[in-house]
Amino acid sequence: MSPRTLPHERVEDILTSLHESHNVSSYEAVERLVQAGEAAEFDADTLLAMLDQGVALQKLFDLIVSKANCSQKAA
Repeated sequence: MSPRTLPHERVEDILTSLHESHNVSSYEAVERLVQAGEAAEFDADTLLAMLDQGVALQKLFDLIVSKANCSQKAA
């Protein structure tokens, strides 16, 4: 799966949801989070929904890694 570039408005939504400052490193961090999530078969909307529901960022990372590992083992 090739990485995709998120529309600027979508990045703004993600940054607002994460309560991050609007600087280059935040945009890059969100883009990497979305790319990792997509590699583990999560879409950006699902990632945001999990954050909105109170899933801690570390738990989200753990879920992405776990799902990615399961996908690799199944392949």
